[in-house]
Amino acid sequence: MKRTWNGHMIMKALIVALVLLRPVSAETDAPFEETIRQLDHEWAVIYYQMPEDQQAAHLKPLLARAKAASARYAGRAEPLIMEAIILCTYAGADWGLSSLSKVEDARELLQRAIHIDPTARDAAAYITLGSLYHQLPGWPLSFGDDKAARRYLEAAVKLRPDNMDSNFFYGDFLLNQGEYEAAIHYLEKADRAPVRPDQTLSDLKIKEEVKQALANARKQRSDQPSLFSRYSSKLNQRPKRE
Repeated sequence: MKRTWNGHMIMKALIVALVLLRPVSAETDAPFEETIRQLDHEWAVIYYQMPEDQQAAHLKPLLARAKAASARYAGRAEPLIMEAIILCTYAGADWGLSSLSKVEDARELLQRAIHIDPTARDAAAYITLGSLYHQLPGWPLSFGDDKAARRYLEAAVKLRPDNMDSNFFYGDFLLNQGEYEAAIHYLEKADRAPVRPDQTLSDLKIKEEVKQALANARKQRSDQPSLFSRYSSKLNQRPKRE
C-alpha cells in the first residue's frame, strides 16, 4: 500500500543519494571530487539546519551550480545524481504546480546516470529512483509504481548488498508492502552497517530511521495471526452441535 504522499516525501526519498559520497583520495580527480563534495555539503546544511520556509531560496542557486557541474563534467554520473537530488528537494521545498514536472526531469537525470555508471555513489541512482517510484502518486498525477520501485531497489541491493542505504530503503519498501519477514532481514543488515566517519551526520539520521522501521516491522510481524490461531478462530466460529 502506498503511503499518503506530499512534497516532504520527495525530500525523504532523496536523502540517500546525498549521503553516499566517498572521501577524496590521491587517485581521484580532485577538482571534480571537490565540486561534488561542496554541492553535497551545502545541500546538507540547507536540508538539515535551515528552517523549511527558507530552504527553497537557498536551493535555487545551488541547483544552478549543480546544472553547471553536469555540463562541465558531461559523461560522469555523479553530477547528474546531484542535480537530480537538488532538483527534487527544491520541488518539495517550493511546492507548486510545477513540482511534479521537476521530479519527472529528475527521473530522466537519474536514468541517464544509470546508463553512464549504475554503481556510481553506491548505486544511489537506483536507490533514489526506487524510492521515488514508491513515494510518488501513480498515473495520471505522476509516475508512481510499486512494481518499478521493487525492480530499482532490488537492483541496488544486488549491486551493493552490504550498504546501509540500499538495505534500508529496500527493507522500508518491503515493510510498506506488508512483507515483514523480508523487511526485517534487510533492515537488520542496515542496522548492522557501521556509521562512516566522514558521513556521521547523515548516517546517524539514516540509523534513526532504520531502527524505527525495524521496530515497526517486528511489531507488525508479531501482530500477525499464526496459521494455528487462524485455524482455531475458524473452529470457534463453527456452530456447536446440540
